[in-house]
Amino acid sequence: MLFRALSQASTILGYIVLVRAMRKEDFGIYSLLYSFIPVVSTVVSLGLEQTLRRYQPEYLRTGNTGAAAWLVRFVASARFGANVIILGILLLAWNHLAPLFQLTPYRGAFMLFCMLILLHFQLQIVQMTLAAHMLHRYSVGAVVTLSVAKLIGYSLLASFDALTLERAILADTAAYAIAFVFVRSVYLLHSRRNHLDDGGRPPPEDRRRLLRYGLYNNFNDAGTLLLDQKLDNFFIAAFIDPISVGIYAFYSRLADMINNVTPLGLFDNVIQPMFFATRPAEADRRIPQYFTLLLNLNFVPYWPVLAFSLVYHAELVHVIFGGKFVEESWLLPIMIAVTMINSIATPVTLVAQYEERPGVVLASKITAVYNIVALLVLVPWGGLYGAALARGSATLLKNCFIWWHVRHRAVWGNALSFVLSGTVLWGGVVLLCTTLKSSLAAPPIVQLALGAAICAATLLIYLRTPAISRSDRDLLQSLFHGREARLLQWLGLLRPATPGGATL
Repeated sequence: MLFRALSQASTILGYIVLVRAMRKEDFGIYSLLYSFIPVVSTVVSLGLEQTLRRYQPEYLRTGNTGAAAWLVRFVASARFGANVIILGILLLAWNHLAPLFQLTPYRGAFMLFCMLILLHFQLQIVQMTLAAHMLHRYSVGAVVTLSVAKLIGYSLLASFDALTLERAILADTAAYAIAFVFVRSVYLLHSRRNHLDDGGRPPPEDRRRLLRYGLYNNFNDAGTLLLDQKLDNFFIAAFIDPISVGIYAFYSRLADMINNVTPLGLFDNVIQPMFFATRPAEADRRIPQYFTLLLNLNFVPYWPVLAFSLVYHAELVHVIFGGKFVEESWLLPIMIAVTMINSIATPVTLVAQYEERPGVVLASKITAVYNIVALLVLVPWGGLYGAALARGSATLLKNCFIWWHVRHRAVWGNALSFVLSGTVLWGGVVLLCTTLKSSLAAPPIVQLALGAAICAATLLIYLRTPAISRSDRDLLQSLFHGREARLLQWLGLLRPATPGGATL
């Protein structure tokens, strides 16, 4: 938790420096280049990361360390080879593809970015591996290393007024290299220290199981590209211009930062191994409890942030980011609402993956057709707001489709209490803050401080409402027994411990 907090703080500071110091056009191109990462990830994914995430915890739980180590080596090598192939194809086809997105003069910048892409995926694979070994302090430590290194690089370049597109890419690449060397060294040291069997591999029947799961997820990932938020950037570049890409990416990234401080964002590498390690005999009882807990806790940060941004979106951009892109500040609450809607994706997908139903996840990608059509219609008609509307409606349709097919276990135990508590309480906050803002003639920073104080006080009330179910509180009670339990009791998430409480 401490490492995650440090990572988020340094990420936010680095982003502030980046947005303030870069030219609008450079920032737009920078954002568009980062949109190539999901392209590379999904076009030839082979389901590699999903297979590693699903089966490595299972192998480690059963003591089959040889198969777990073999799976890591295979996934890392296959991902590197697939990335080299797709990047080579993109470079060869640059003169045909780049004009579509107004990227023709930036071939050199993309070549620099290719090294970053290769490092990004290798770092991601080792982080997943360390998390499966329950070495979260190192996998999350890599995130801290990456964000702090970026912050240092941006700050140094900005101090000399030299934060150009190419130098920003080089700073990011150096940060990725440092983080990768760190996690790779930790993994090798851990393997040697614990004498993990590095030479085994799964039996043929297991390899067929892995292959089947990987092939399904290859098509799942390909469909994910058509639903990925970064795909919107290509449509915006084609129909509008790169500066608009920067505006849309700016507000999307602010919303993503909120997602990163949700329980799933903070503890994803802890939750997923725990979820997939659930014994089949306990699944009918445990999975609905976990599903409800993840949904209810995941929405906790979104309510106050959404309420705050609805009232103070323009003031926030003026004070923190120097007013850059403030002309489209209404995109901030809209993108937060879209991200809030999409936060149900991980819980419902975890249930489908636990039941080994990648076919359901694959079939949900039919909504990608709707997304493409919506982008083609709504971006020329509504600009950036049309892109946000297409994004929100498409992700909602996809998540509802998956939930429908796993609804016997993906049961939200207190959905009605959650909706009523959230709507009434936070709707009142929006009304109160809007009234105070219009009646008090105060500087923007004072308005922001007053709104933040109201939202923080309301959050303490919200945590004591039925929006957090009794089952949620019992599960949390069984997890936290030390000093952190007293903090959670003060916040209102835990009741005083009682004999015979639920246990995980």
